[in-house]
Amino acid sequence: MSEKLTLLPHEYPDTSNMILEDDTPLDSFINEKQQRLLTTVFYSGAEIPINVPFIVAANVGLFSHVRDSGIVPDVFLSLNIIDSKEWWERNIRFYLFWEFGKPPDVVIEIVSPTPGNELESKLTDYAELRIPYYVVYDPLQKLSQTVLQVFQLQFNSYVPKNDAWFADVNLGLTLWNGVFENLNGTWLRWCYESGNVIKTGDEIAAEKNLEISQKNLEISQKDTEVSQKNLEIFQKNLEIYQKNLEISQKDVQIKQALLLAIEMGLKLKFGDEYVGILSDISQIDDLKLLEAITSQIPQISSTDELRKLYSE
Repeated sequence: MSEKLTLLPHEYPDTSNMILEDDTPLDSFINEKQQRLLTTVFYSGAEIPINVPFIVAANVGLFSHVRDSGIVPDVFLSLNIIDSKEWWERNIRFYLFWEFGKPPDVVIEIVSPTPGNELESKLTDYAELRIPYYVVYDPLQKLSQTVLQVFQLQFNSYVPKNDAWFADVNLGLTLWNGVFENLNGTWLRWCYESGNVIKTGDEIAAEKNLEISQKNLEISQKDTEVSQKNLEIFQKNLEIYQKNLEISQKDVQIKQALLLAIEMGLKLKFGDEYVGILSDISQIDDLKLLEAITSQIPQISSTDELRKLYSE
């Protein structure tokens, strides 16, 4: 990375007469989205492997000295800058090298349908500004068949770099196929050394929402399974109840038949004396005992003897 400048605040030059805006419009909606993807990821809650003050911006002018006409990269990244609170309070609207203490570390140019000297004058201009890495992204292949070209500063000029990993910055760039802001396509994205893209805050939130939805779905499925099991248990209990009811109804019928037989037997053997004892026997629910009473009526000689049979 480039060395910091050593100007003190009271040594900053007068910028009142500098031309700081060129009013050049953006090339296209696609370029505007691409620029936003490369910048907002740093400020959207993503896990950025940078532990020093930094600034990432799009379409902000770079000025190395007061007489500099300035150059406006599509995107730039600068590390180890002064605290953002300081330059915000001083209302610094552009990247003035003497204010931020150094040139940016990475500049990115996105080639539009109308190329803008990305591999000609700009290649020289950025080298003169001592910017360590220069990236040219040519999605429409207007300049060559190579979509992504990366250059590294060596001495006073750029040399091609075989990869898009910037070790000094601890970040890299990669081409990624997917959807950004409802638009499916190939996008240039920042990445980790592993090559995995750095997810935006929206992507992280979407993944978390998906995880929550999946967990809620799992919970709902488990609740459904529990409900089905409870329903099965209820149905089984209902079947048992119905069977018990059937048994109970059969027992009632058997008891009525036994009591009728006992009544007829007692009436034939004891006459009207059977009425009082029949009332007691009617309270008995034990069918086996009732069967025993029925079978013993022909052998007993008195109602007292019968009472002993069901009282014991």
